[in-house]
Amino acid sequence: MSEVATAVAVRPPTRSWFNVGVMALAHFMSDYYTAFLPVLLPILATRYDISYTQSAAIYMVFSVAMNFVQPPIGILADKRNLNYLMPLSVLTGGIFASAVILSPSLYILLGVVLLCGICSSGFHPVSASILTTVLPPKSKGFGTSIYIAGGNLGFALAPIIVAAVIEHFGESSLIAMALPAIITTALIYIRHLQAPSPRKLKTQDSSGHEVKLISLICTKQFIVLNTSIALRSWTYCSLVTFIPLLFASKGFSGMEGATSLVVMLFGAVAGGLVGGALTDKFGPKKVTIGSFILALISGLIFLSYADLSPISLVALFICGAGVYGSTPNAIVWAQRLMPNNAAFAASMMLGFTFGAGYVESVLTGMLGDLIGLQQALFYCTAVTMTLATILLLLLKEPPKVDLSEHVEQAKSELENAPK
Repeated sequence: MSEVATAVAVRPPTRSWFNVGVMALAHFMSDYYTAFLPVLLPILATRYDISYTQSAAIYMVFSVAMNFVQPPIGILADKRNLNYLMPLSVLTGGIFASAVILSPSLYILLGVVLLCGICSSGFHPVSASILTTVLPPKSKGFGTSIYIAGGNLGFALAPIIVAAVIEHFGESSLIAMALPAIITTALIYIRHLQAPSPRKLKTQDSSGHEVKLISLICTKQFIVLNTSIALRSWTYCSLVTFIPLLFASKGFSGMEGATSLVVMLFGAVAGGLVGGALTDKFGPKKVTIGSFILALISGLIFLSYADLSPISLVALFICGAGVYGSTPNAIVWAQRLMPNNAAFAASMMLGFTFGAGYVESVLTGMLGDLIGLQQALFYCTAVTMTLATILLLLLKEPPKVDLSEHVEQAKSELENAPK
């Protein structure tokens, strides 16, 4: 059976807010399981007697496996239908994340963390490409922000849920938390979100010649944008990795450390929603620069206190909103630069830049071992967010590209093609 016949046999999903909601739920579950490790690091650090640098290195293994594999998957997803990877990623990533705490040795732990990262790597590039086929055409920024907010909410709730489950039911009970992944996978299939997407359109320059992906990657716009977002990710990833360890080092309980991380991640949820909505009105550049400045100021205020006082927690919430509020904007920006490579563009913003951030966070851990974790986080936030803002100021915002009519035409052709 031909690809066209296969596409007709499994009808593609329709554009609807309900399907956007299902995509947000799938993103919730995917990021929910990727957030297990930060809250488990204090337990694992005590169990295996490891330092800040080694703790960051364990998280780096997971992050490199998950994030650096995403761009190659994105390239393939823009050429071939890999939509089946989205439910498979949710299912296998959830199972391995739930089994991390059961690792009997450090070497097996690293193996499970590596497998968890690899299994989770297929979600973001494929799901972002699927998302473009279900978004309402006039609300792409806000629709994307809902999808992003789903992931943020899952990442935000996971630490406190994991901490509560361990406190009330014990570490071995975490394996039962794989059940939501199974249910979500079934829902994805019910809504046909794994169905093949309409064929891609060729990106052309002003003279009508096809533009190759490598030419887009090598442009100043693409390189500077990715560098700026990667620097932003250094701050975000360092805070995600080290907030539980920072509060533990200051004598707070595991639940208090997890709660503080949740405060920041709920800020990220709010920032993602507001940032996406503002992007539809003001464009990605203004909103991204504004979010960076907000993250810089509030992040330094939080790191001046780093406790449970109201000013510290409010600043942490605002920092989360600012440091992650640029993510939906960055996706829209990158997809404007390469409209025919939506999966690859999203994989760079949601995959590569965060992978770079977690690699860079190892340097924060090394500095923390030398001068103290709070001071290391303060200096890294000040430098990285300042540089990220300066780099964005050098860029021009790309024009809007609306391919919705072409996508709908491609869908119609697929549905009317002979089987």
